[in-house]
Amino acid sequence: MHISLRQLRAFIAAVETGGFTRAAHRLHLTQSAVSMVIRQLEAEVGLPLFNREGKRITPTEMGLQLVPIAKRM
Repeated sequence: MHISLRQLRAFIAAVETGGFTRAAHRLHLTQSAVSMVIRQLEAEVGLPLFNREGKRITPTEMGLQLVPIAKRM
């Protein structure tokens, strides 16, 4: 498994802001770049990390478990 710091930063920003667009603003990236990085992270983990409900996202159970680990890194 190869998880990058960029993926973890995008993940934490998305969790904290509740959306990929707001995470993109925080990280000075485009929304599509954040979305792509999150999809790559989910592919590495092998499970979805977010429930997607329109423009709103919420972490899945796996996503919630990953939050403290990602913050430590």
